[in-house]
Amino acid sequence: MSRFYIPAVVFFLLVIEGTLFQLITPYQHDIDVTLVPRFIVVMLVFIGIHSGRYSSIIYGLILGLVYDIVYTQLLGVYMFGFGFIGYAFAYTYKRVQDSFLLHLLLVTLAVSIFEYYQFGLYRLIGVTDLSAVLFFYERFLPGLVLNIAFAILVYFPVKKLFQYVGKQASLRQR
Repeated sequence: MSRFYIPAVVFFLLVIEGTLFQLITPYQHDIDVTLVPRFIVVMLVFIGIHSGRYSSIIYGLILGLVYDIVYTQLLGVYMFGFGFIGYAFAYTYKRVQDSFLLHLLLVTLAVSIFEYYQFGLYRLIGVTDLSAVLFFYERFLPGLVLNIAFAILVYFPVKKLFQYVGKQASLRQR
């Protein structure tokens, strides 16, 4: 039963990121700010750190495909981006697994790379005409602050969840 906890949490985050977050976000009065949650990217970094590169890539590709099918018009943008994040930010070294600040640095870097990857690709194919300066101030910085706050908030519960799932997996193998 414990092997379904992580996919359930990731699916819950996918639903929150795509639908419920827009309902609970307060209306910004006279401020042109767009809060973009990248909770899946944060979770992919945590999966890569605690479960390894293979698991992170598989989660990234599957979640990216689902995200592309459900929420976007272009297939492959999120699938490639999430798969790349899963591959690039999977560090299973013990020193990395125990460092809270290094996790936050990796999450910050992953969210930044994904945001600029998506903005650059959409700008290249003409989906958006937002300038780079407006993107940085109105979308990137508020989204980065939101995602770092989310990573700080869920860091310890997610770490405990991975420890519990790993312990249960080792007990099943006996």
